[in-house]
Amino acid sequence: MADANNNSIFVMNETVEEAFKVLRANINFCDPENKYKTISITSYSPDEGKSFASTNLSVSMAKSGLKILYVDADIRKPMLFKSLVSRDFKGLSNYLMGHAELNEIINKTEIEGFHFISCGIKTHNPGELICSPKLGELLDMVKDRYNFVIVDTPPLGSVIDGALIASITDASIIVISQNKVKLRNAIMMKDQLEKANANIIGAILNKVSKLDYKNYYGGYDYYGSKGKKISKLLKKQLIKKRDQI
Repeated sequence: MADANNNSIFVMNETVEEAFKVLRANINFCDPENKYKTISITSYSPDEGKSFASTNLSVSMAKSGLKILYVDADIRKPMLFKSLVSRDFKGLSNYLMGHAELNEIINKTEIEGFHFISCGIKTHNPGELICSPKLGELLDMVKDRYNFVIVDTPPLGSVIDGALIASITDASIIVISQNKVKLRNAIMMKDQLEKANANIIGAILNKVSKLDYKNYYGGYDYYGSKGKKISKLLKKQLIKKRDQI
């Protein structure tokens, strides 16, 4: 297993970190018997945030003490645009082509319990590789080693890979970017996943404006700015009371 230095991408601000804690908890609520070991995450179009959601969900789970494997199965996208890249560039595509062993493509990170498999080198036949039985065999092997395996898939509006991967994972989550995807396309994506017998357990609304987020979670900053103001007020009152004694 190789080491990879990608620590800078794991930094989340307080609001984002809290959002992923909520997502993590909701997944647990959907699966009280802990049957979902492999979870695929997809979207309709590029840049909706499925990789952002996949990696941060993985990090959030690992920080809670779980052992997590993130798999970048979007082998159509050039490695240049990836957030997680192995040092020797070996990844999923190398394994599916039979050019690497499983232990060679799993990478450790600075976060305890968080490992990843990068997409690997770009190939001329990504669709055939994703369809190959080797991907299912890989997931069967790793799900016994980890609490969760999070699989980041290509966007479903462009290629069928996301549905193929969803059909061999235990559960699927859809990422939708606010004001980017038309309703009919979102429904089309859901229908396609259902045709593949994917187990859709929910959706993530991403890139929500601060105002909409605040309106929905009215008191979301209770422990943020409001909390700090309350702390300052209490501190002033304590000092005033101490001076009066």
